[in-house]
Amino acid sequence: MTAVLFVHGTGVRAEGFDATLAVMSRSLLARRPDLTVEGCFWGEAYGSRLFAHGASVPVADASRDAGADGAADDVDLLVWERLQDDPLFELRLLATADGPPQEQGGGFHPGRLSQGRALEDRYRRFAASDPVAALFREAGLGAGFAPSCRTVAASQPFGELEAGGAALEAWPAVVRATVAEALRRAERTEGPGLRVVYDRGVREEFLRAVLAAGGEDYRGALGWAQQRLGTFFAGRATSYVSRRRETFTESASPVTGDILVYQRDGAAIRRFVGDHVGRLEPPVVVVAHSLGGIICADLFATAEPSDVRLVTVGTAAPLFWELDALWGLRAGAPLPAGFPPWVNVYDPRDFLAYTAAPLFGDRVRDVRVDNGQPFPRCHGAYWWNSQCWDAVLSACP
Repeated sequence: MTAVLFVHGTGVRAEGFDATLAVMSRSLLARRPDLTVEGCFWGEAYGSRLFAHGASVPVADASRDAGADGAADDVDLLVWERLQDDPLFELRLLATADGPPQEQGGGFHPGRLSQGRALEDRYRRFAASDPVAALFREAGLGAGFAPSCRTVAASQPFGELEAGGAALEAWPAVVRATVAEALRRAERTEGPGLRVVYDRGVREEFLRAVLAAGGEDYRGALGWAQQRLGTFFAGRATSYVSRRRETFTESASPVTGDILVYQRDGAAIRRFVGDHVGRLEPPVVVVAHSLGGIICADLFATAEPSDVRLVTVGTAAPLFWELDALWGLRAGAPLPAGFPPWVNVYDPRDFLAYTAAPLFGDRVRDVRVDNGQPFPRCHGAYWWNSQCWDAVLSACP
């Protein structure tokens, strides 16, 4: 009778381990009732802990309230956090919002451009402006100015703002989108050598100069846009940095902590897993997820067990080999002759999953699956994907 042993990955604790093992048992036994399914829960004894209960995390300033200057800074940080990932974020938000109250004297006026046409015309002049281009060059963003303008002008949110009649009220957001796109391009090419990318004061001074280059007063329009952003981020800004840091530390410490603990001294974890494998009647199929795959790659590169198959799921073991970070197998070295037959399951959307066949040839069979989820959720979604179970069963004698 074939035994399947589940070796969990990083950050897993009792509740998550039990739930995953239950799903695994149901899924495999429904297809192969003759299998036995066991678990190897190393996280309880050897997983990372915050021994001082997070005392190293800077404490939030409880004196700040939603109306304080610090909270306004938090709103600005929230806006730029979004803009650095999606320079068009603010335009998308404004395109779905109601515009500001119309000034008296609105309506049709012969010879006056429509609001949307006015925005298009203004941006065309902005993109062709020598003084504006000079500001971008002085900031080190000259190479990205024209491409950034083209990206913004061709974007769907910009087109929606044009169609909706937005003009003055949307202009600061259009400029910020252009600056954010240029910053993102520069970060990819210039790295840490460009101050405007990393120095908030320099960035804000540059942005004010670019806005002023248009020669108009945009303070009223900026206030309307900021009001929209303030509404969007209501309840999220107060003590933003501290709350995000606490949340990140609490959620990420088991994940990153387990990896760091294993890298510091993984011998005890490898012995623990090896003992579980040795207690099972062969043949044994080890299903190792995430860090579990790295642990098993290290273990089997040196232990060379008999009548064992390895199925890694969503693992970075191949990357660790390339980085020369595996304990049991140096970069450039082939798999030992006694290394078990290896099936490696990966979802291309899973940024923690890597392919092994390009490194080890026919000693490994890569199986690509689609978990139908974005990262990071796709990293834990293998167990609900029948393609994963098909791959596991293909390794079971």
